[in-house]
Amino acid sequence: MIFAAETEERALHVFPDPDTAASYCEGPAVEATIWLFWDDTGNPLVPEFTIPNQRGLFTNKNGLYHLVSTASKAACNLHDALDQIQVVIGEYPFSSVKAVREYLDRPVPGTTSPG
Repeated sequence: MIFAAETEERALHVFPDPDTAASYCEGPAVEATIWLFWDDTGNPLVPEFTIPNQRGLFTNKNGLYHLVSTASKAACNLHDALDQIQVVIGEYPFSSVKAVREYLDRPVPGTTSPG
């Protein structure tokens, strides 16, 4: 699962996989950081372009990118970014900021809870 925030509309989209996210989020907008991405645990992802976007006088052509993990301190996790989100666009149960936050706060299988 991939979470992608469209920063101008402050909308969080929930995609089933990275390929679906990349096909929906156009390269020039991704390159302009209009889209921000996170994996299913809320950790940030960054686009890595394998074919650059092309800009012409009248048209733009999408490049090709894939999403990779980042260790950058500048990239915030999804939990923090949710404070800026106004609407969630996804299939049930991902229909609200509250639902996404609850998903991120769920116990991860194989770990012990404090206590």
